[in-house]
Amino acid sequence: MNNLKGLQSFNKKERKEEKDMKKMMKLMLAMIAAMMILTGCGSTTDTDAPAPANKLEEILAKGTLVLATSPDYAPMEFIDLNKTGQDQYVGSDIELAKYIAEQLGVELEIKAMDFSTVLAAVDLGQADIAISGFGWKEDRDQSFELSIGFNQSGESACQGLMVKADKLDQYKTLEDFAGLKIVAQPGSLQEGYVNEQISNADLQLVADLTTAVLMLKTDKVEAFACSCDQMDAYAKANPEIARSTVEFDTTVESLHDGNVLAVKKGETELIEKVNEILTKVNAEGLYEQWSKDAKNLAATLGLEFED
Repeated sequence: MNNLKGLQSFNKKERKEEKDMKKMMKLMLAMIAAMMILTGCGSTTDTDAPAPANKLEEILAKGTLVLATSPDYAPMEFIDLNKTGQDQYVGSDIELAKYIAEQLGVELEIKAMDFSTVLAAVDLGQADIAISGFGWKEDRDQSFELSIGFNQSGESACQGLMVKADKLDQYKTLEDFAGLKIVAQPGSLQEGYVNEQISNADLQLVADLTTAVLMLKTDKVEAFACSCDQMDAYAKANPEIARSTVEFDTTVESLHDGNVLAVKKGETELIEKVNEILTKVNAEGLYEQWSKDAKNLAATLGLEFED
């Protein structure tokens, strides 16, 4: 009997010690959790960090500026096949993007895509900024934040039509192109000019200019709408095609000197900062130097431009 009482007493003592141990463990865990919160080791700190208030803050926070561009428009943006990765994308617009990233203190990431998807990439948040030889257009201005002009003595001032060299004398005015098959890039200034200034044009849209040149050379179309700078380069590389004397009326676009870049509508902080940088670019003539360098590089790749 005494042995039974002793065993019961031992079991009670053991259960009490077990309860005390559990209480001690809970207390220790609570203390550890409190220390993690105070020292920033817990995940709560990251969750509570304020989100960037706008695209500019987001770019600065992530340390990267993402550029959307269509690298088929030398000397502005094109591919140097002697290079790889991000380095293969070259041209005056690429140098501009690098300069903007440098001024912001961030790295530049280049996303190459078809011209028709460049602005959409910005609108969908897949890129922060779009630079791809854009001229000012009213619908672009309504849908995006457009920058002040740069490349103010460049290609946007002259837009026209390229034809087969042996048919050059057939085209003297825009009326001579009425009803003809004309190729241009979708979403480009040239697409708008053809639709607005040539009667009943059979407009053919292609994603890249190389295809447009091939279509003209092989008689798939009768004309190629393009900038004068580009046409001069293509004519030098392809003697069977030539720049006609016919030019589009660019009066509206000429009011917005040069080319523009785009960011998402409503990102006013970003476009204001970009405009501040572009003001410096214009004042110091930086884009003109980048353009000269890009034309020299393009010449080594078979595309020669007028000085």
